[in-house]
Amino acid sequence: MRWFFTFVVVCMVNCGLPVLAADEEPVAAESPSKGPSPETTAQPTPSSVSPDKKWEYRPDESAPKIVKAGTDEVALDLSDQPAGNGFSFATVIWAPDSKRFAFNYGQGREHATSLYQLHGDEWKPLKSPGDVGDVLQRAENAAQLTDLAKKKLSKKNIYLRLIWWTEEVDQWVDSNAAILHASLREATARRDEPGEMFDEFNADLLLTLKFDAQGKWKIVKTHRMSEKEVKEHQ
Repeated sequence: MRWFFTFVVVCMVNCGLPVLAADEEPVAAESPSKGPSPETTAQPTPSSVSPDKKWEYRPDESAPKIVKAGTDEVALDLSDQPAGNGFSFATVIWAPDSKRFAFNYGQGREHATSLYQLHGDEWKPLKSPGDVGDVLQRAENAAQLTDLAKKKLSKKNIYLRLIWWTEEVDQWVDSNAAILHASLREATARRDEPGEMFDEFNADLLLTLKFDAQGKWKIVKTHRMSEKEVKEHQ
């Protein structure tokens, strides 16, 4: 038996098979990694490249930008936004003719959008929904917040607590019209117990923005979303 055991060990070594100690357990072989190799370069997603293939959105948590497609030449730095940062899940929504785009960004309770238009070979900022109070006013009217006596709430040690406020472009209807989703949630809460909330006020609107040749826009249509539409939109 000793001679047979020696023969088996020698055979295993010569054949390149692992030899385990008496107290060792076999280790399962690692399966080949399915992820990209370290040398693999991230490829742009279809939505990051403009329809005319001339521009590309480069996402970055601190320095998002627009570059000329196929290069690293920065055409527009998107890191300086009026509503702060929050670029982890930022997206760019291109107009069909690639002459305008919306940059949706934000974090936590507030999400916003910035609008840009191409002039020659330069991207210029346009008035954004957050620059004016019209969008918020429409949302507050729809949520019936304008009828709320805030002074009376204050006397009762109650205030309106913001749950979230979102202004984001969903899509472009055509090169001169975009659909903006405005979503507002607020609730009354006690100042000494802000976690204890009472009445909730909410509204979800789809606003059609119409642009002229200079990039000035106005709201031409307002649609109050139903509960079913809100669930389908999420």
